[in-house]
Amino acid sequence: MKSCTVLAVDDEIYNLEVIERILHGKKGYRFCKCTAPEEALNIIRKKPVHIVISDQRMPGMSGIDLLKQVFKIAPDTIRVVLTAYPDLDEVIEAVNYGHIYGYITKPYLPQDLFAFIQQARRYFELNTRNKLLVKQLRQKNKELEKSNEELKKLDELKNRFMLIASHELRTPATIITGSLELFAMQEEEFSNFQQNILHNALKGAFRLNEIIESFFTVLHLEKHPENLNKTHFEVEEMIQMLVNRAEPHLRSRRLELETRFEKGLSLFADRRKLYLVFENLLSNAIKYTPDGGTIIIGGYTRNQEVTIFFQDNGIGIPAEELERIFDTFYQLEDLKFHHSSRFEFLGGGTGLGLALGRRIVEAHQGRIWAESAGEGRGSTFFVSLPVKS
Repeated sequence: MKSCTVLAVDDEIYNLEVIERILHGKKGYRFCKCTAPEEALNIIRKKPVHIVISDQRMPGMSGIDLLKQVFKIAPDTIRVVLTAYPDLDEVIEAVNYGHIYGYITKPYLPQDLFAFIQQARRYFELNTRNKLLVKQLRQKNKELEKSNEELKKLDELKNRFMLIASHELRTPATIITGSLELFAMQEEEFSNFQQNILHNALKGAFRLNEIIESFFTVLHLEKHPENLNKTHFEVEEMIQMLVNRAEPHLRSRRLELETRFEKGLSLFADRRKLYLVFENLLSNAIKYTPDGGTIIIGGYTRNQEVTIFFQDNGIGIPAEELERIFDTFYQLEDLKFHHSSRFEFLGGGTGLGLALGRRIVEAHQGRIWAESAGEGRGSTFFVSLPVKS
């Protein structure tokens, strides 16, 4: 506040001149005065006044009664009363009810009055800033509520799309896949060129079915996270099955894969669903590790939790992306360069794998997260599940 307007009200002109002399030459203050309460109220109605100092004993209206009226007209104005000790009880009551900011007892020293005015000014400035912050916060909350509503609608729209897509695409995708498999049973009758076309078509059909199943599984887990078919199984045995299936791709990409499991590591969980989680984590490790790189898969038990990790020395993940990569449909790479592949270097996907993995792991009361030292420095994905999930 560049300038603070102080209004003094007293039926004794001498008292007003004393206050005026105290403020004279003080930088950042404007002073105005009047001898009648009604005149003071008219001034306040016409222009902003930051501090009102009123004598308590005036004919027709007391200082406290005047300041009560000021409170109704300009509640932010700082209201101060000058009083003698006999009026102190009434003044303190007015302070407690919020009708006045404070009081100064007569007689007073000029430096004490000025110090009090400075304190009142700081209070006004602080109160004004706080109200502005509250107003801005309320506005931000309204904007946030509006954004949340829009996000909610978009999320519902996304779920509707996934539901429709999974249902509407499932039948034709099954027909296409089944028909291609029938042709594949007679592929010896085809030329090499025709066989290549058939194998590529089958590969695409299987991939399409996987995507449709991902849609369906994500939606199903959102609605029924408790539906788990739990059994006991050996973790390393499951991982080895995944590694065996990925072996041709590891070999073609010259990727070295090492396993480091504690002996006898087992889980009581939904084997099929966790297979999807680990399959996706291995696929990601292969896709985002350059040719000739290294992948380490391991597991251990700590604090009643089984933890499985997938570590690579690939492209790494920026710190700000470590949590976002688990959002549905989120793509780390630039979509302009997106190409779909499960095992090629930097091959993209639907953006459902990690989101689906988080839903499955959380349905087991577990945790999944990623760690990375940054871009180009590899990454490690962890899945921790209760020993008795």
